Amino acid sequence: MVFTTSCKKDFLDRHATSSIPEEDVFNDPALIQLFVNSMYADVPNFDHNLYDLITDESRNFWGGAAQNVIRGQWFPDNDPMDYWSYTAVRKTNMFLEKVDGSMLSDDDKVSLKGQVKFLRAMLYFDMTKRYGGVPIITVPQQLSDDLLVPRETTDSCFKFIIRELQEAIDLLPESYGDRSIDVGKVNKNSATAFLGRVWLFWASPLYNPSNDPSRWEAAAAINKQVIDKNVYQLHPDFRRIMLDKNNEEEVFSVQFLKTLREHGWDSWAQPDSRSRQDASERCPVQEFVDAFEMKNGKSIDDPTSGYNPNDPYVNRDPRFDATLIVNGSVFGFQGLPVYMYVGGEDGINIPYETTTGYLMRKGTDETNKDYYGGTGSDQNWIELRYAEVLLNYAEAQNESLPAPDQSVYDAIELIRQRAGLNPYQLPAGLTRDQMREKIRHERYIELSFEQKRYWDIRRWKIAVQLLDGKQYGAMYITRHDDGSYTYERKPVDGVPCVFQEKMYFLPIPQREIEKNPNLEQNAGW
Repeated sequence: MVFTTSCKKDFLDRHATSSIPEEDVFNDPALIQLFVNSMYADVPNFDHNLYDLITDESRNFWGGAAQNVIRGQWFPDNDPMDYWSYTAVRKTNMFLEKVDGSMLSDDDKVSLKGQVKFLRAMLYFDMTKRYGGVPIITVPQQLSDDLLVPRETTDSCFKFIIRELQEAIDLLPESYGDRSIDVGKVNKNSATAFLGRVWLFWASPLYNPSNDPSRWEAAAAINKQVIDKNVYQLHPDFRRIMLDKNNEEEVFSVQFLKTLREHGWDSWAQPDSRSRQDASERCPVQEFVDAFEMKNGKSIDDPTSGYNPNDPYVNRDPRFDATLIVNGSVFGFQGLPVYMYVGGEDGINIPYETTTGYLMRKGTDETNKDYYGGTGSDQNWIELRYAEVLLNYAEAQNESLPAPDQSVYDAIELIRQRAGLNPYQLPAGLTRDQMREKIRHERYIELSFEQKRYWDIRRWKIAVQLLDGKQYGAMYITRHDDGSYTYERKPVDGVPCVFQEKMYFLPIPQREIEKNPNLEQNAGW
């Protein structure tokens, strides 16, 4: 059982509760806390090689589930994005049914009920964003109960999630007195920020086909509450957001601590020449690389930007170097360059190497000498950070007005200023449609490799347009005898991507359809 606060005592005080009788758990405050900690451990975190590889962010050599998704080869009985999380839901239901009769103090009951309601809302949100409506079960079912529960509508599920979060917010404290605890254990502010995300999704085209403006207005208002509280700030150094633990930008994080809970983020980013049982998991596609503006804030397509296709990696948005490893980049504790030109030490399309001519740097600890396979790293998984709150607000506010007001500009420009763009200001007088594209571009760059892009392009209903029939690009670099390079773009996918209209909602898992005849499958599956 793993605790999700950053306190070493919590990490060390771990016991298996799966074999402890239920009545004993609720008679012991320490076991109750362990039970809640097990629910935090159910929160998804670092993904090895799926969600960043099935959009317009990256690809890799390894194929497998991500390649099947890109090629449209996923089905109700074989869906890598499957998240039918009712085992975890049952734990939350059991807790909420039993806690009032436990030996906990009244104050502890209130706080823990708030936390568990939040965690249950997260579980239902992560299912609803995939499937649309799902069964809503709020009691720990027994075998004697009617287990053939039908699906609720998508709107009913969002209303339930919002109600759960509002109830959680009422129960939760403002703070636990220590930022290192506040980012790993949900409080009133982080729950409100998550509620802002939920409202944004429900307002988005996939879930709001009639474009009900009140949803955009509510999403803007909730995110504005978080901004106005002034609890969170942007971390001054974009490169170190994942490295400076429990910093002022982290809103809600899954906590890691070496030897007690680790992951492989640093290992997965290595070129194969430095691999220890894993490497080259995220190879950014050329379209993502091209999306980075120049440092002067202009697109590389702008003839006045200063972009030089013969020297394409200089004077770019400073997030470029913080996010990407390009040919010749110095990377890692060795302090050595990575050469990915054709025939280089880590050259493109050598087995286990980059398939695009790039690797990912974002969030890696370049001082880490302990990486190995899926272990050796302990950066927190930042599920929600303040930059996303600003972006969520800007998007919702922009959609709720005929044209963007100054607050929309302010939110986006804070992020661009932190990034180091100069000038960081957006052009004045943008229309709502123009600002929408600016906001979506900013999310693409700022939140890359944070498992946000796949869900963004789905909720905006642009995945068919963006992916279907498209082959994304790689950069083949030739090194000449005089040390100069030439650059040639080629496809990386091999075959066109597939994203059909039916894929906006994932299929209900076939095993669940077979167990429960009252479950209706999503259209087209």
